[in-house]
Parts: sequence; structure tokens; C-alpha cells
Amino acid sequence: MDTNLADAQETSTARRARHPVVEWLEHEVASLLTEIQSQDFWSAITSPDADPRLVKAVMREVYAEIVGYQPHVIEAAIAAIAQMPRGMNPRLVKSMLIHQADEFDHGEMALRDLVGLGFSEAEFRRKRISPEAFAVAGVWWMIVQARDPFAYLGALFLFEGLTPAVTQVIKGRLRSKGLTAASLGYIEFHSTEDVKHANLVHYLISETASTYPESVAAIKHGFQCFRAVYPMPLWRAAFERARYSLNAQ
Repeated sequence: MDTNLADAQETSTARRARHPVVEWLEHEVASLLTEIQSQDFWSAITSPDADPRLVKAVMREVYAEIVGYQPHVIEAAIAAIAQMPRGMNPRLVKSMLIHQADEFDHGEMALRDLVGLGFSEAEFRRKRISPEAFAVAGVWWMIVQARDPFAYLGALFLFEGLTPAVTQVIKGRLRSKGLTAASLGYIEFHSTEDVKHANLVHYLISETASTYPESVAAIKHGFQCFRAVYPMPLWRAAFERARYSLNAQ
């Protein structure tokens, strides 16, 4: 992690307790995880009896979704950060921007894993973005269009709070189904790196909510709006496409 970010977090922790909105967000993520674990698509890739062909097909579809929405999310996030109040501490803005810089190439990371699963890069780049990935990107751009930048932090929490929890659970199970390092780069990276990012997002939200009390409602709304399209609709559609592709063979 960037030294400035670590210093900023240490300073903030010493000065302020974690804001209650973070606890609300954590409770929402925990509830979402429970819901995810009850879904058929979750069982299909985590069960010891899962069909390795279906597991690989599902991961191909999930990676394809990430490649589709990720560049739009980054661009919209940076635009939302640019709308933050001009009185905001520049170090806080810098932390937000550096975090997005860390995420900048993750769509290409997922694409490399797609290729590792046997997908043609040239063929994929000719594909249109899926309706579900389009909806994901749309939420982030709507935050920008509504000029509601605090909502960005709520949507960000869902990404950074959910991804490490999910990837830590599934990475070993994916290996047991035949996925190799050539197709697990995204999963391996996010199972560890996003823990650091989640801590950073806790800091960003606590600092922002403490300085701008009016941001709390927007942060919660941003989380709820993003939850409406991610991850359940996206992963369920990926699962259905994977099943369809296997049945069509």
C-alpha cells in the first residue's frame, strides 16, 4: 500500500473511531453473503461434487462480465471522485484516486484468465458487453450523472467488502476442479489484496462520513443501488449462460 495512504489511515484511526455507517455496510455485506451461499450457482461451483466442466464454464462467464464492466466502473469512479466537495482534504481525494489507479488494469487481469481458460482474446474483444454488465456500469455512471459522489463510496464498499470474502472461499475449490495459475490470477490477487483495499475503504468512508454527516444517506443509497444489480443478477446470468453452453455442446 502507498506510504501516504498508510500514514493517512494511521492518523485517522488515532483521531477518530470507525463511523457507524461502516458497521451498517458490513452488516449488509454479511447478509448478502448469506443470500449468495443459498443460491444454486454458488453450489454449482463450491460443491465437492461440482462438475469441473460447469465450474470452468461459469468462471469463463464471470471473467467475461468483469472484463465488460470494469473499464466503465473505473472511469465513472474517477469522475465521481472529481465531484467531491472542494473543501475535502486533498489527501483523502488522493487516497481515492490512488485506489482507483490500483484497480485500473483488473479488467485486463480477468481477460488473461479468460485466455487461460481457452477463450480467444480476439473473439472476446468483438463481443458486446452483456446486459447485466451494462447494468453494473450504468449504476456507476448514474452516480456521476446525478452528481451524487458520496454514493460512490457505498457502491465501492460492496465491491471491496464482498470480493475478498468470496475469492478466499472459492480459490481452493477452483484449483480442485482443474483451474490452474493461468486462469486464477484475478482470484488469487483479490483474495489477498482486496483485504487491504477493504481496510482503506473503511477509512475513506469513516473520514468522509465524520466530516460530511450529510454523506451517510448517500453512502447507504449508493450501496443499495449497486446491490440491485451486483452481484446476484450478474452471477445468476453467468451461471445460466454457462449451463446453456454446456447443454448446447
